Amino acid sequence: MGWNDHMDDNELGTLPPEAFSTWNVDGPFEPQNHWLETARRDDQVIAVREWFLARYCDPVHDTPYNGQEGGFQFIDGGPYDPANVLPNRFASVVEDDVIQEVVAELHRRVGDEWAPVQFTAPRGYDEDYGVIVWERSQPLLRLRDRLAQSKQVLTLQGAPSAQLLARNLAFSSVITSLESFLWETVVYWVDHDNSTIVNIVKNIPVFRDQPLKLGQIFEKSETLKDDVKAYLQNLVWHQWNKVAPLFTVGLGLENPGFGQFEDALKKRHDIVHRSGISKTGVPVSVDDREIEALCEQIIRFATEIDEKLANLKGGATT
Repeated sequence: MGWNDHMDDNELGTLPPEAFSTWNVDGPFEPQNHWLETARRDDQVIAVREWFLARYCDPVHDTPYNGQEGGFQFIDGGPYDPANVLPNRFASVVEDDVIQEVVAELHRRVGDEWAPVQFTAPRGYDEDYGVIVWERSQPLLRLRDRLAQSKQVLTLQGAPSAQLLARNLAFSSVITSLESFLWETVVYWVDHDNSTIVNIVKNIPVFRDQPLKLGQIFEKSETLKDDVKAYLQNLVWHQWNKVAPLFTVGLGLENPGFGQFEDALKKRHDIVHRSGISKTGVPVSVDDREIEALCEQIIRFATEIDEKLANLKGGATT
């Protein structure tokens, strides 16, 4: 079990961009202390809890069990009690009642004996789950088609509850279309521009900081493109702190502007992960105009990205 195995189930997507450490783009979640000190209490609870869950897990997942030897065999260290771990990290950053609330929740989930998460490299590239982008124009063209298909859902008729569900599904699909555009854009340049691979490998820590023996250099060079594409394949494309470096240091764009989609992303999180209910129990409401406006916003954003890359890299490939 790796640190990001529960990423789709966590609440990191509800935190603002300033919550994330800018240097830690590929490791387990590490909140910015300066932000955390003055953050809303609910956000502090989320950040403290997700920090712990990125590093520790229920021992049932990875830890050998031997009843004759007293239960779980913590061969990689542990067990770890949240009541000891969390104060060591957060005592000088948040109030004690925040820490105690998270400790109580974690104790209810698993108890006071947690195992360390095993940090693993991204899985290898799987062609069956990859994307192929032959032409530079394809990501934007595909985006337009997908958004048009999402809006077609709004024409469906039925009971009010069914129409509500259709609007929520369309809204979520629009965000997914944006994620696909971002993935396909980076994949195109990885496949067609050697400098993009060089920039990613030299600047993204998961590649830059890998230990390598001299005898492995030639073997590694032969698999480098697939290694990068595996990383892209396993990336959560709405985690802006992970995606932004690919566009800034990888593709050379300044300030792509992902933050403008934060409110929409939070609403999509409620739709997908809370079945259309907000954190406070209020049903999520989406109307046709909001979906239309989001589509237009995404098209403007994607068109600007496409034009900037065309000006920066041109049509030639290396």
